[in-house]
Amino acid sequence: MVQKTVLPCGLTIISEKFPEFPSFALSYTLKSGSRAETTTDNGIHHLIEHMLFKGSRHYDLKQIADLADRLGGRLNAFTGKEITQYYIKSIDEKLADSFHLLSDIVLNSIFPEEEFVKEKNVIIQEIREAEDNPENNAFETFYEKIYENHSLGYPIGGSEKRVALLERGQVFDFYRRKYAPENLLLSAVGNIEHRDLVELAGDFFGRFPARPVRDLSFANAGFQPRRFFKKNESLGQCYAIIALDSISLLSPFRHTFMVMNDILGAGMSSRLFQSIREEKGLAYTISSFIDSYLECGIQIIYAVIEPDNIAAYLRAVKAEIERLKKEGIRTDELERAKDHMKSSIILGLENNVSKMSFNTNQELYFKKEQSVAAIIAEINAATRDGINGFFRQYLELDQAALFTYGRPAVAPAW
Repeated sequence: MVQKTVLPCGLTIISEKFPEFPSFALSYTLKSGSRAETTTDNGIHHLIEHMLFKGSRHYDLKQIADLADRLGGRLNAFTGKEITQYYIKSIDEKLADSFHLLSDIVLNSIFPEEEFVKEKNVIIQEIREAEDNPENNAFETFYEKIYENHSLGYPIGGSEKRVALLERGQVFDFYRRKYAPENLLLSAVGNIEHRDLVELAGDFFGRFPARPVRDLSFANAGFQPRRFFKKNESLGQCYAIIALDSISLLSPFRHTFMVMNDILGAGMSSRLFQSIREEKGLAYTISSFIDSYLECGIQIIYAVIEPDNIAAYLRAVKAEIERLKKEGIRTDELERAKDHMKSSIILGLENNVSKMSFNTNQELYFKKEQSVAAIIAEINAATRDGINGFFRQYLELDQAALFTYGRPAVAPAW
């Protein structure tokens, strides 16, 4: 069971005890990511993420690395579109040391000037490396177009030009404003006691004034179903992305919708995998997935194909979707998709880092714990009629975005 405490300063603390594992995962999650940026500061969350490992009030760069290794070597972070997270994994007897290291990094970083200059250059190298990756390049270009003029379409790492213009004072001021207790969630899973974590946090955050908890909040985004291409003669393969307007993370039928996506293209037995790859041999990589956010989402069909096979591939996708909408699904594939979904969820929660992330998302988006059993019950409740209704309602290809990246020099079309 997840326990929850909110400190007067606005920090939310959640934890779940698993005494069978002599370890724990601990994280701070900032309720902000690249969606909260503008054209002038795009990439700032990602740069701050890097800088928080470069020196704090009590530890310099080398001490952070040394202590992290002593505690188990699992100190890491990531920046997303809606959140930024810092986490550490260690053995249960090291809770206090881990808490103080992670808390000092997140709340007391100092952004040394020389490290700031070096880290900007490191990030620029990271951006260049990502641009050399055709899959990454395809998705970055795609999101920029379908969410044009909205921060949801911004690259998480920013552009080389924009990152180069960010100054230490600007970034540090942004950090001090954003990284406040009311805008953070402290989460832990493992062999620890909730009261011990609350006591540690109470001592550390006693200096902060009382504040109300801040919730996730972003400007609404609107999906733009555009059809476009990006030419790259150096690529031997063509990267094709189809996207349809879909559900948000808060949708009451999100788990049922995921069953629908599983049948469409999320596994080896899915319709698209069997049709496109196994029967027609048009692609090695073919899948579908749902990319959902606070108030919106898209369903993506993604494939890597030979340039000469683009037209045949698009016809095959269209034919399979039209067949699904006309004939519906079989009982056996519905049950198979349910089993696949349930197994994926249960197996995905086998370690404390995954369970910590699961609990964090539940608290951030729903303000309550939803048990695995409740999720399984929602999946089991999915019906053929319900899934067929989703196919007819959401898989309208004339309202889809369509993008190809590679050698073709014309816009893709059905």
